[in-house]
Amino acid sequence: MYKGRDIIGKPVVSYDMGEKFDIVEDLIFDQNSNQLLGFVVTESSWFSSAQVLLLKDVQAIGTDAVITSSKDAIARATEIPEILNILDHNNILKGTRILTMDGRDLGVMIDLYFDERTGEVEGYEVSGGLFADAYSGRSFVPAIQTLKIGRDVMFVPIQTAQLMEEQVGGMRAAMQTVSDKVQETAQVTGDKIQEFGRSATTSIANSIIDPEEQKAFVVGRTAEHEVLAPDGQSFVLRGQTVTEAIANSAVYLGILEQLYRATGGRFSDKLGEQFGNAVAGLTVDQTQGRRVQQFVRTNGGSIIAAPGQIVTARVIERAKSYHQEQALLQAVALSTGEAARDSTSSIMTMAGEQIKSTTRQTGEQLQAGAKDLWTQVKETASEIQARGTQAIEEQRIKGALGRAVTRVILDQRDQVILNVGELITHQAIAAARQSQVLDLLLNSVYNEKPKLSLEDLRAPQAGRAAL
Repeated sequence: MYKGRDIIGKPVVSYDMGEKFDIVEDLIFDQNSNQLLGFVVTESSWFSSAQVLLLKDVQAIGTDAVITSSKDAIARATEIPEILNILDHNNILKGTRILTMDGRDLGVMIDLYFDERTGEVEGYEVSGGLFADAYSGRSFVPAIQTLKIGRDVMFVPIQTAQLMEEQVGGMRAAMQTVSDKVQETAQVTGDKIQEFGRSATTSIANSIIDPEEQKAFVVGRTAEHEVLAPDGQSFVLRGQTVTEAIANSAVYLGILEQLYRATGGRFSDKLGEQFGNAVAGLTVDQTQGRRVQQFVRTNGGSIIAAPGQIVTARVIERAKSYHQEQALLQAVALSTGEAARDSTSSIMTMAGEQIKSTTRQTGEQLQAGAKDLWTQVKETASEIQARGTQAIEEQRIKGALGRAVTRVILDQRDQVILNVGELITHQAIAAARQSQVLDLLLNSVYNEKPKLSLEDLRAPQAGRAAL
């Protein structure tokens, strides 16, 4: 927003020619719509002869000039009935006294504040009155649509005075904000725990810094210490430069987190940044309800908050959009540390209860997640054990084929599968497996080196591949 006095006296510059051709002399205010309609740029002794620049024809209001498209944007007041009517009634508000409907004196208006985009009047600067600052004698009266302007007095609703009363804290909003944040944290924590229960390979670090961000960080960096692969082998050596292929392999092996740390990544820095942003959001909310003691401006000179103004949610949002939270805190004489302490002391009880509830729910979810995880571990271990048993059995069979047995191997009908000294064949293995005596067969293999002649060792039937 801008202050009327800041605009009066500024040169009007045409964008097409880039030249100064007039000066803003006064403001044109419509009391019915509570809006600034434009500016008087050339004023003669009679308002009907005035030259005006409508706000809709203003391209920009800067610190040094008002810019319009061309000189053709200037019009005579007589050509615009709406403007002429306002000028004929001499609706220039300076010097008008402002009273509430119940008779409280809010001071004499000396200026107004307006939104440079819409022309909406947001408030009035007044001298004296019920809420006058002890040092400057000024105060800020918020503009409300329901007002009545007379010849000497402007009447405003009773609630206008209530809006001018400082209400230090804005604690209720802060408490609600933190309550929402705690509930949000509880929900996120529960989701993370359930996700952990479903997959033991999910890294907690990934919830802090996105894996893609970790991967982009490590590529091109040098490892500060060695990184080992899951099998214990060296994956990246100290001093080695990480390539994109190495980063992709780290993702595949599930060791991107270790590689991120080894190349200088710090999860604590990211956590600190996230926490700091949350605290900043809470501290600037502490300005709500406090009285502004000095101007807060954007870098372009537009006003975010004026002296005497009570900070509202709209002012806070405006400060955030222009990244002037710190300036707003200073304008209400509130340091970041004090705001944080105020927020903390006011919300501690509520936050404590929320955290207790969250902890209880989180514990239950953690137990359920751990139970699911243990089930997965047992299933995995059983699978690995079964695979190992099968591999050992296959190895024993390979070692038994072609060797003699030291005992008679019978099936369940007492029929002889192999007799003493007979050689183990694939057919014998299959028959023993079917009769559930394979283990007996494998334990009966003659493993000693036989002291026999070749004739004794030769089977009675020649093999198919024998010469």
